[in-house]
Amino acid sequence: MFLFPCRCPQNIARRGNYGAFLMDNLPLVKALVQKLALNLNVPVSCKIRVFPNLQDTINYAKMLEEAGCSLLAVHGRTRDEKDGKKFRADWDAIKAVKAALKIPVLGNGNIRHMGDVLGCLEETNVDGVLSAESLLENPALFAGFCTAEWVEGSKEKYKDGNLDQADLIIEYLKLCEEYPVPWRMIQSHVYKILGEWFKIHPHIREDLNKQSELTFEFLYDMVNRLKVMDGRIPLYVKDDQVRRTSATW
Repeated sequence: MFLFPCRCPQNIARRGNYGAFLMDNLPLVKALVQKLALNLNVPVSCKIRVFPNLQDTINYAKMLEEAGCSLLAVHGRTRDEKDGKKFRADWDAIKAVKAALKIPVLGNGNIRHMGDVLGCLEETNVDGVLSAESLLENPALFAGFCTAEWVEGSKEKYKDGNLDQADLIIEYLKLCEEYPVPWRMIQSHVYKILGEWFKIHPHIREDLNKQSELTFEFLYDMVNRLKVMDGRIPLYVKDDQVRRTSATW
């Protein structure tokens, strides 16, 4: 499947006139999707953000379906609503798009743990969900694990899932050694996954910032230093999930 992304709201997308800023030129978007759908041997999927006006969003989604889009992912925030912690995604808009289309629709926005996954599926009737920032911070999200911030004050019963941030980052680094990617991407993911530890020990983050050239040896050593200072920052699962998830992770 070929993905045609129309949802990036960052300034770099504004300068390059791509991502969510293609919303200012819908005839161009339609022409591009039609061209792709007619000339590729794989289905074309699209990712969009919503307009402030619901009917504009529905019309946008229908246009993409008519142009040949086979699967549509809808982020329930406008392109001006960049701060996911400040602006909640509009699941009602996603639900309306799903009801208006015949093709599969995925929901995106406010997916921070499995409770949100199930809630979005139930409230919007979408065919699946996506997560971005939360998944970068907790790659085990879709396996049922959540961070401490979603456990504190919850009425649900949670237990230590026998998995922590150190386990995740070590697994990630091993995969990067096996399947090389640019160091800037590795560094960015390290910041996300170890964010809570860096809040507690900002001097470790500063050590990372000072590195002109990163090495796996440095990163593994950094994780070990954090483990020595704090032991572990666990991820949690619902009480009835502990045995199942610890056996399959």
